[in-house]
Amino acid sequence: MKRRNIHFLLLIFLLNILAGCIRAYYTPDIILKDNGQPCISIPRSEDILRTNRLFNITLATVSLPVDGKELSVKNYDNPENQYYVKAQECIDFNYYFKNDFTYQIDFISVEKDQKAKFWEVLIRITKDKDGNLKLLNDNEVNLDDIN
Repeated sequence: MKRRNIHFLLLIFLLNILAGCIRAYYTPDIILKDNGQPCISIPRSEDILRTNRLFNITLATVSLPVDGKELSVKNYDNPENQYYVKAQECIDFNYYFKNDFTYQIDFISVEKDQKAKFWEVLIRITKDKDGNLKLLNDNEVNLDDIN
């Protein structure tokens, strides 16, 4: 009986690993610009040979992580309105990010002849006691304080 349980647990573990490999999420680079808005971009490390190659953004969304409400959705999968960026170039989400709101940012990038990459990050812009803006992301975002 114990051997059967171990095999079952091993099977579950392997399925989780495979599921993670199929739809892995990557973390984009994020900085806070002088105007208080985030610049979300594909990391320089994705352009390994530093060739300034273009990444096709096929979908870009801004949503609230608590209820999944989409605040902005940009769909660029139509050949007539494709959207390309280079590594470290700010992706245009066409959304004004407010302070003290937690947002979930998702986008999909596709390179020529490559599989799609799914990017995701939680962000929150806060003000400290001195009025300086601070950008929090992923592990720094307190999920108890979400909108």
